[in-house]
Amino acid sequence: MLLDTHLHTKEYSADSFLPVRDAVARARELGLGGLCVTDHDSMGILAEVESLRNECAFPIFVGCEVLTDSGDFVVFGLPRAPQPRLPVAELMEMVRENDGVAVAAHPYRNNGRGAGDLIKTLPNLDGVECFNGSTPHEANLRALKAARERGVACLGAGDSHLVERVGLYATRFFETARDERDLIRMIRAGACEPMAWDGAAFVPAEEWTLAQMK
Repeated sequence: MLLDTHLHTKEYSADSFLPVRDAVARARELGLGGLCVTDHDSMGILAEVESLRNECAFPIFVGCEVLTDSGDFVVFGLPRAPQPRLPVAELMEMVRENDGVAVAAHPYRNNGRGAGDLIKTLPNLDGVECFNGSTPHEANLRALKAARERGVACLGAGDSHLVERVGLYATRFFETARDERDLIRMIRAGACEPMAWDGAAFVPAEEWTLAQMK
């Protein structure tokens, strides 16, 4: 199952120009099997997600991109969004208490919001967003190397704020996710791999990225 695991909606992220229905339409065009809405420090989409799923007849999973004192993390399994800029250890504890997962978002992007080398030692980290559609290739490959050394799940995501960026990268899960619990289980197990959109199909993200750098 192919999912874009990091997406911001116009409705609930102040920096996004992407209405959720437009994101779904684009995801369908690309052949994605679903979308993860991970708005900045907000899970406002939860109030309408069931009606959206029914209206669009498309799988929509809800998480949140949380800004901590040590960078951004995409989390799944929380009942509500935490306050921004909380200590990263507090977020990890919160995720564990709710039986969720935490994924380091764009850890080596040079914008002050990546966790950087902290991903190599941070306790209870479940995965790393190794390929992010708004991050330079070199930084993505650095994240991939760190995730492999750490032995955590490797994910890909568009980090979309515009419709044309939906699915630039995605994550192929080895089973079908029916809900967030399935998603959480597969991320913990590392049962996934990052993929890239090459303009015609989804291909392995590392191979595509290396080809773009030649």
